[in-house]
Amino acid sequence: MRVKVMNTVLGAGVSALSLAALSACSVTAPEPLEDSTLGCMISAPAGFDDHSSGALTLAETELARAAGLFSATSSQRVTNSSATSEALQRMSDQDCALTTVLGPGGADELADHARSSPDGVFLGVASGHKDFPDNVLSIDFDLVPPAFIAGYIAATASETGKVGTVVSQGFPEAEKILTAFDAGVDLYNDESDEDVDEVKSFRGDAATGRTVADTGEAGKTFFDTADDADVDVVVPFGSAAAKGVVNAATKTMREMRTAEPEDGDDDEAAVPKIIWYGESGAFSDTIIATIEPNIRRGLRSMFPEWPQSKNPDEVAEDAQEDPVDMGGFLVADHHYTGTIDNGGVRIAAEDGFLSRVSDAGRSITDLRERIKSGEIDPEKS
Repeated sequence: MRVKVMNTVLGAGVSALSLAALSACSVTAPEPLEDSTLGCMISAPAGFDDHSSGALTLAETELARAAGLFSATSSQRVTNSSATSEALQRMSDQDCALTTVLGPGGADELADHARSSPDGVFLGVASGHKDFPDNVLSIDFDLVPPAFIAGYIAATASETGKVGTVVSQGFPEAEKILTAFDAGVDLYNDESDEDVDEVKSFRGDAATGRTVADTGEAGKTFFDTADDADVDVVVPFGSAAAKGVVNAATKTMREMRTAEPEDGDDDEAAVPKIIWYGESGAFSDTIIATIEPNIRRGLRSMFPEWPQSKNPDEVAEDAQEDPVDMGGFLVADHHYTGTIDNGGVRIAAEDGFLSRVSDAGRSITDLRERIKSGEIDPEKS
């Protein structure tokens, strides 16, 4: 694959020199690449506008296309498992060199299709699947420690003393994430001064209230219910449901800013706040901290030829094994799990409320180091 890219660049340089030297002569258009290298992506249910894994993976694939790793890209949003299977078949018919399926919703369909297409190369991102066939590569993230830190930071940032988290159905490690979030809230309560009121973790009316369908409406419903219960910090994990939460929080904040104060109401209501799972939270004023899956680092660890960066947070680690050829791609590691230890997951306070008031950046760093040292075990706290 590297030879193909280098030849393409070299050919473009020779064409440019020839054009300068022979400007009076007719110039024949360069021959197209002998082999097209199509990168295909399938995402459900929010597609590639989720400000999370979908958006991050699309951006990375486009970066690789611009660098010459792919000659073109194709993407499709699907809504259910049968649509995922149909999309996989269509993309096989297009001779996709690498087909990526995002999220847990299409993991089973990806595994079945890959078994029936042994010559294809596939990639599952944030699927949580443990039993893919050998021609499927996978990138996943351990979100239990970040969820623990998010619980602590949510409690730190709360003005009402009530915080909450919600996980989309099928999301990897869902139960562990919910438990870790609660443990983070509990640690904040244990370490707070005695005169500080205890922060409570909102669970809703039903035992399953914190696990919802991965739809925008389900996320909105959860936020509205939590908001009615005076919850002012919410941490959503998922795709469409997470977007539903942040959209509802943004709408509520705008309504609060434009509403006329009621007579006799001197107290300002607590504004809604979100700790986001995905890319930087600059797209919404409600986002006070971000848990970011470092998909770029995972891809660069897996594919040695993926466009590299001088950013030390994105430099690929040494591969566990020598790279091997898979369908024209050099592949180092078949599986990558991003953690807070290896830089595969990052959590940071956004500019604004947290950085000015609660000194969350220092708290995040302190908690991360305590987890790394073994002082805190989020799964046992």
